[in-house]
Amino acid sequence: MTKAKGRVHQFNTFFEANEHGGYKAVPPATEPMEQFTAYVDFLGFSEGSAKIDESTRSKVLDLLLALSALRGEFDVQSTVEESRKTSLIRPAISTFSDHIVISYPLRPLTDEMGTDDLMPAIFIMSQFTQLLTRIAAAALRIGFLVRGGATIGKLYHAGGVVFGEALVDAFQIESRTSIYPRVVLSPQITRRPMWIENQVGVLKGNDGLYYLDYYKMLLLDTASPGERYAKTVKEWFSDVTAIVDNNLTDLESRGKLKEFAKWAWFAREFRSGLERLPPQLLSSLGVSMDEIPRPK
Repeated sequence: MTKAKGRVHQFNTFFEANEHGGYKAVPPATEPMEQFTAYVDFLGFSEGSAKIDESTRSKVLDLLLALSALRGEFDVQSTVEESRKTSLIRPAISTFSDHIVISYPLRPLTDEMGTDDLMPAIFIMSQFTQLLTRIAAAALRIGFLVRGGATIGKLYHAGGVVFGEALVDAFQIESRTSIYPRVVLSPQITRRPMWIENQVGVLKGNDGLYYLDYYKMLLLDTASPGERYAKTVKEWFSDVTAIVDNNLTDLESRGKLKEFAKWAWFAREFRSGLERLPPQLLSSLGVSMDEIPRPK
């Protein structure tokens, strides 16, 4: 398996479906509908893409190919076995270069789960955070941080077309509000109690903004389970800590304080996330907190 195909497989394991069943597309809406919408971008991609060496350029291309393989419509497949209903759900995903738009229409999920706002909220927040974590882990290994915004609003997302106020809102949060490598939640989400209360994957910053906690599971979601899991995780950790350390040193020495602040912020969040994992687990993976750089 080539590296590119390997990365594509790593992303797609989150959406696995057997070839006989697969996902059945929900008929696309004919007009914008209320959707959870996230816009995610790679920090420094545009500036760095013109200056990177051939090896890194190849890795960037592999990542973009993997991201393009994620593209698809919102799909739901339900099966009933012995009076138990199982649903496989994937979001609508569009990509353009390093920009990613991910959305979940609320009404179909509420109809599918046959309940109020609680279950769709738990499902969307947990599934999206897991997907975001895997994207962030892949981007980080080649030297890019991710930043984004998420909201709930009217959106049309089908047939390669993305249009609506939710996209504008999510984009503006990413470009004007998030600042640091985080995905900030809009008031359209945070004022809904079921989307915030008791959500283990949501953090509140010192600036009062809510954002998704992909940092805690970042290490663990870097590889698929298997014989090489621990080794792959350790290799990723070693590569990433070196990248973080190099960026902190280089950016500070060159006086690029705006970029330095983003990497310093990430380093603190990454450390905080790992501190919330059992020490025995980190030890079993050969991971030491002392390896995570501390901004001077």
